[in-house]
Amino acid sequence: MKAELARVRPADCDRRVLAALLPRAKHLGAPARRLAHAAELVGGRASLRRECCRRTYLRGLFLAGGSVSAGPSGYLLELRPPRGEATRSRAVLEREGFAPRARVRRGRQVLMLRAADEIASFLRHAGAGETLLRFETRRVSREMRGRTNASVNADAANLARAVRAARDQIEAVHALAESGRLARMPLEVRAAAAARLRAPEATLSELAARLETTKWVVRQRLRRLTREAAR
Repeated sequence: MKAELARVRPADCDRRVLAALLPRAKHLGAPARRLAHAAELVGGRASLRRECCRRTYLRGLFLAGGSVSAGPSGYLLELRPPRGEATRSRAVLEREGFAPRARVRRGRQVLMLRAADEIASFLRHAGAGETLLRFETRRVSREMRGRTNASVNADAANLARAVRAARDQIEAVHALAESGRLARMPLEVRAAAAARLRAPEATLSELAARLETTKWVVRQRLRRLTREAAR
C-alpha cells in the first residue's frame, strides 16, 4: 500500500503538507523517502484548510508509519504518527469523520481503526484505490465464508434438535405401549405415534403429509405423547 500511496503525484500545497510530516517520521521506506525528498524542495507553509490537503495528510500519516491487516481476530488499520503529531493527527482523522482508538506502545501513541467500513473509507480518502479493491475483495470473501459457516452450523443444530426430539418421541411411545396407556389415548394421537415408529427419521412436514394434516397438529400430538409418558 505504501508504494501505491507514494506514486500519487501531489500538488504544491500537498507537497508542503508532506514536507512538514514525512521528514519527522522515524522509519520510512524507499518510496516514502523519495517522496519526502521531493516534497522538501517546495517552499511555503503547510495548511490543512483544504480537503485535498487533509487527505494528503492522511496519506502522509500512513506513509510515516501505518499498516493494515485482516487477521482471524478482525480488521485493523494502525497509524503511528511522528513525534509531536499525535494530537493533530487525531484531530484531522476526527474532522474527516473517523473515530480512532488510541493506545501507547513503546512510548508512542498509536491510532487504530477496527471497523471494516472505516478502514475502507480511510483507504478511499488516502487515494489507495488498488489496496481498497483488494481489501473489499477479501472482505466480501470473508463475509461470504462466515455466512456459509453460520448457515451450516445452524442446519447442524436444527438437525441435532430434530434427532433428539424424534428419539424422545419414540421412547415415549414405547413407554406408553408397555404401560397400556397408549391404547387409552385418542385415535389421532395413536396414529401420530404409529407414524413416528414407522418413520423415525421423518420430519414433521413428512409426518403431516402421511397423516394428511398440518405440522402444528402433528407437533401437538407428539408433545402430548411425551408429556403423558413423563407422568
